[in-house]
Amino acid sequence: MLPLGDDLAGRWCWSGAWTYAVGDRATPGAPGPEGVPVYHLLRGLVPAAAGGGQHQGADLANGQPGGTVRAAAHGLVVAVERGAGTNGYGSHVVLAHRLCDGTLAYSVYAHLLPGSATARAGDPVWAGEPVGRVGRSGRASTDHLHFEVRIAGDPGRRWEHARAVDPLEFVAARLPGHRADTTWAGAYLDWGQSAGLADAEGRGDAPLERATWHVMLARAARHPLLRLPGSAALLDAALVEEGVLPLDRGDVAGAPLSWSELARDLARLEQVGIRLPPGPLPGILHDRTCAIRLGFGHPTRHLKRLERRGPGDPTLAEACLLLADLAGAAPAPPPEAAPER
Repeated sequence: MLPLGDDLAGRWCWSGAWTYAVGDRATPGAPGPEGVPVYHLLRGLVPAAAGGGQHQGADLANGQPGGTVRAAAHGLVVAVERGAGTNGYGSHVVLAHRLCDGTLAYSVYAHLLPGSATARAGDPVWAGEPVGRVGRSGRASTDHLHFEVRIAGDPGRRWEHARAVDPLEFVAARLPGHRADTTWAGAYLDWGQSAGLADAEGRGDAPLERATWHVMLARAARHPLLRLPGSAALLDAALVEEGVLPLDRGDVAGAPLSWSELARDLARLEQVGIRLPPGPLPGILHDRTCAIRLGFGHPTRHLKRLERRGPGDPTLAEACLLLADLAGAAPAPPPEAAPER
């Protein structure tokens, strides 16, 4: 559906952690931001073999039109219908996601309020970014979001032919794993997990292993690779070819990653370009966190100071903090739509 050239592939962020598209982002059945009423499940997935009429997603509603519909994960827009549409989906948006295991998935947001979908095919969309408003376009008798997740066995086929899975179960299995961490690290680890940089089991205070850092670099950098090589040696060779790592690094096998090595790689990453979403915190809070944790703000602008940092080796959480600094601060969140009366 969408020609995927090297430039577009390079801007396509990995989809790590997922969140819910309406209401509370992490807790189904909880009120949304600013007291938005709870969204209830009107109808779930009904496979064709189950009888009773096939239904390939989840219908979610809270009795009000116009609620904000958000991207459930980082993705790439592959289809947009802004008007009423000629099929049952009505106004809808389809995002393509590349999961960390290399699987291609689609998320579908349908029955949107006509005119509320502003994205264009080929646009990168970040998790939590608005993609439309709840409506009743297409074959819908009440205002609700029809939400689907589909797994593509053949990337060459249209999204409608990909296998539908239970979208609520799919999201529940991929929620950010560090939400309970109330320290400075929690927000950055969840941000890193959403972009495929970290996993839910990763300890933020653990020293950063070189192999882990190289995977983080591969998922942060702009390059045309759609899948990462399966071995550390092949991954390092690919990163050298793309200019992310130098050819003669002088790495010592088994030695922990050093601050000077981290600073060197961040400088090269900035030259190559990144595919990362904006950081998890607004600028003033992010700057304060950097100052408290590292001793100075905007550390990626002061790499000479960073490479002399010590004692101690960099941790996973600090690596996420630095990549977020390179990506830039979070924009101000858009206001929730006022319910229509």
